[in-house]
Amino acid sequence: MDAFMGTVLAVGFNYPPRGWLFCNGQTVPIQQNSAMFALLGTMYGGDGQNTFGIPDLRGRVVVGSQAQGPGLQNVSQGERAGSNNVTVISNGTATVTLNSTNLPSHNHSVSISGSSFGATSVLNATSNGPASPASGGTAPSANAALCNSGTGGTAGAVYLPTTGDATNLVALNTKSVETTLTGTANVTSGNTGTGSPLTVPVVSSATISIMQPYLGLNYIIAMEGIFPSRN
Repeated sequence: MDAFMGTVLAVGFNYPPRGWLFCNGQTVPIQQNSAMFALLGTMYGGDGQNTFGIPDLRGRVVVGSQAQGPGLQNVSQGERAGSNNVTVISNGTATVTLNSTNLPSHNHSVSISGSSFGATSVLNATSNGPASPASGGTAPSANAALCNSGTGGTAGAVYLPTTGDATNLVALNTKSVETTLTGTANVTSGNTGTGSPLTVPVVSSATISIMQPYLGLNYIIAMEGIFPSRN
């Protein structure tokens, strides 16, 4: 039984029979297929001068055209549309509260005003340290005699001249004096503040598949057969 030229079938085998072609969107010469060109024209491609196109049903399903179904979009013959995946974009807002952990390293100005201060020092030293007399004095030694030299007729000097102030003072290290500061102070920072909720816009997107369950078959189109006459 011959088929009408231009008939499209889905078949389970992997080759087109004689007089048929796969519906793979290829172009064919008009000169060798003038009757078929009269039926399809350039609806599926081609330049209309030397070639015309065959329907491309690779990875596609057939949808009825020419008449719009109730509540459905009108589809023109030869129209191609659709995608395997769509990207869904949602818009909204989110509220976050910033605190010190969200801030980068920075500086603040600070002023300090004292209310009252006091200091207590403790001197750690012994009271019997040696000292040397000032210039002009003589330090007495053990078994010393209070007299002049053996010559001359002057009377013996009973008293030694003053020794003056000591000049060889005892050196103290850093541990000899301990000072403790006490008091209160007011510290004022140049910048103060607290965290507050911040509302920011949020845009998220996700790609999801909208593929229906499918089974791969081969579509073929009759290039030979009965030319369909109009009613």
